[in-house]
Amino acid sequence: MDRKTARVIVLLVVPLVANVSRAAPPAPLSAPAPPASASAAAEDDSTKEARTQFLKGTDLVKKAEWAEALAAFETAEKLKPHAVTMYDIGACLRAMGKYTRARAAFMTALEQNDAAGGGQLSSSLVIDGAGYIKEIDGLLSRADIKLDPENGAIAVDGAPLQAEGQEAGKPLVAAGLRPPGPAETAPAGEFVLVLDPGPHVIVVSRPGYADAVINRTFAPGAHAPLRLILDTLPATIHVESNRAGAVVTVDGSDVGSAPVDVSRHEGSYHLMVKKSGYVSYDAQIVVRPGEQLDIAAKLEEYNPPIYSKWWFWAGAGVVLCGAAAGTYLLARPAPERPAPDGGSLGWAVRLN
Repeated sequence: MDRKTARVIVLLVVPLVANVSRAAPPAPLSAPAPPASASAAAEDDSTKEARTQFLKGTDLVKKAEWAEALAAFETAEKLKPHAVTMYDIGACLRAMGKYTRARAAFMTALEQNDAAGGGQLSSSLVIDGAGYIKEIDGLLSRADIKLDPENGAIAVDGAPLQAEGQEAGKPLVAAGLRPPGPAETAPAGEFVLVLDPGPHVIVVSRPGYADAVINRTFAPGAHAPLRLILDTLPATIHVESNRAGAVVTVDGSDVGSAPVDVSRHEGSYHLMVKKSGYVSYDAQIVVRPGEQLDIAAKLEEYNPPIYSKWWFWAGAGVVLCGAAAGTYLLARPAPERPAPDGGSLGWAVRLN
């Protein structure tokens, strides 16, 4: 802020704060009666400190030291709540461009004045306060937020949002009103976000999805749609084995030797871990978005059945050959005697 601008703001705000302090001070100017108890004495001390902080804030406003003045007014308000102090808090926030907080402060000041029977703020300050609220409404930026998928947690500039009611049939939330903290679940899949004009960082998160981080500068009085889409996170399949060098396959594709990390989208997969000489690990697995699934594949040594060994078949062949020969000898028919040969004389002797 240049010196000329600061001087203009001081000229506008200082009379307001000074007049307010004279018209309706946050604490009685007359000396209070002696306290009747320790609690009364403590209350009197807090009143004195509140007055001291209020006057300190007033002096700082004259120097256009808005942040320091705001801190002094906020301290005074905590010690001794008063509509005038809250009004001056709103004036400081407005000068600093903290419009959502300034609007809330002016509204609180008017509510405090009403609760006190209208005796804390002058009628002109009540009118001015309502005018500032209307002015700020025209400066605030609005975004019609649509989350995809729904039920994401949202934070703006590192702080959760403040529910403000309804607008155009949708939940209305404001940024900049709550202290820094973790994101909180959005009020609905579609809602209206009101925030100060200028740059902001919007973060939306949801388990199983990558965070959506939006850096956006909003113009004063702008009202535009903003869709925040979350990308599904892949799952991680971590495979280990009790056998070094075991090969891991997913749906038939070699993905490396255990231990290995495999990234896949959610779904069902056929996992195998194998090594020569060992019984393969075979499983059908299901993974969810963003999940890490740990697999410990235990491979047992492969012991083939006796009939699969070469020496078994070699021995069995010898036995089978011997058995076949014996069976043949036992089962073959008796040989027939050849017909007698009578020689050249043509005679033969019959044998019985």
